[in-house]
Amino acid sequence: MRFKVLNWNIGGAKFLEEMTNDKRQVTRTLLNKALADIVKEHTPDVVTLQEIARYKQPDDVEIQDMIDDIAGYKYFPFTLIDTDYLSSKAKWRKLLRGSDWPPDTYFGQGNAFLVKKDSPVFPVWDLSGLGQDIPATDRPHFVEIVHLDSGLYFGDRNTEPRAALVLHFIYDPKNRDAPSKPLDIFVVNLHLTTLMMEREGVPQIDSLASRVRLAQLDIVFNGIVSRYNSWRQDGYPERRKEREPEQHENFDRHSPLWILAGDFNFTEESDEYMYIKRRNFIDTVPDIGKVSPYGRGSKAKGVKADPTLTLDYVFAGPKFVSFDPVIEETGIGQNRVMHEHKYRASDHYPVLSTIDFTPW
Repeated sequence: MRFKVLNWNIGGAKFLEEMTNDKRQVTRTLLNKALADIVKEHTPDVVTLQEIARYKQPDDVEIQDMIDDIAGYKYFPFTLIDTDYLSSKAKWRKLLRGSDWPPDTYFGQGNAFLVKKDSPVFPVWDLSGLGQDIPATDRPHFVEIVHLDSGLYFGDRNTEPRAALVLHFIYDPKNRDAPSKPLDIFVVNLHLTTLMMEREGVPQIDSLASRVRLAQLDIVFNGIVSRYNSWRQDGYPERRKEREPEQHENFDRHSPLWILAGDFNFTEESDEYMYIKRRNFIDTVPDIGKVSPYGRGSKAKGVKADPTLTLDYVFAGPKFVSFDPVIEETGIGQNRVMHEHKYRASDHYPVLSTIDFTPW
């Protein structure tokens, strides 16, 4: 079985902070061309995007998105903060100072998925057997949103609401050595918290940021992965009561594969990275895939600068449960951070991961 993921923090906040419409359109054009080129060349099954930006100026009929349509893909945007939903306006007032944005512009920011239009995407709790029709993907409950909030939003980075977006695929792995049965693949799109002045020589802030992210990872692993896998081991009960599968359902399934992708805002030396490794998840991009003549890692100090550290990952697991821990080496051309200059439209770099595995 092969599953391909592209992850990219596209830096929408910096797009909104451009002072003039002309500069914003240059940024938007560069970003969309880079994204379209990657998708066309590598055809990932799913693209996980962080920091998308949306806006609606007085003359706009509908809300505008910084991401253009890509042929063959369905776009699922999720706004996590905007000018309407949360009462703090500090972030949005910052955008208006010295810019040509109209004062009553709607602003929004969040995360998104791009999914192949023919992909077998189902609601998170769906237990459909093989051969079932793929449901319409425009239903509001299609992607599960799990909030990772720490309290009131104050309009700054430290208190910005965070969420895990959970997307569910059901595949037929076509294993020639065993009877065919459904394989569930869950992709969790994450953008964890980072604090102002983090990684700038203030250990107290670094320690606090780590504790915040560890609490968010507890929600992901205990409230999402463990909750679902425990439900599976209990025989898929409904409100804790045993039940028989419905006509369209199949309870005989492969162990689900979980893929965590996103901007995690921690380095490979962190407690958070080891937390994930200790839960039998693997970093699917090898060290050699994070290094090139243009730098190391996925995060730079500014757009067009060389990267200096890794904050963006694609993890897969649990090993020994969902797949054989030996994932085939697909080489630097498949599992790597993409450092090419033509992709320098954000201060983060795209991460491409092809996961070859035999489901258990």
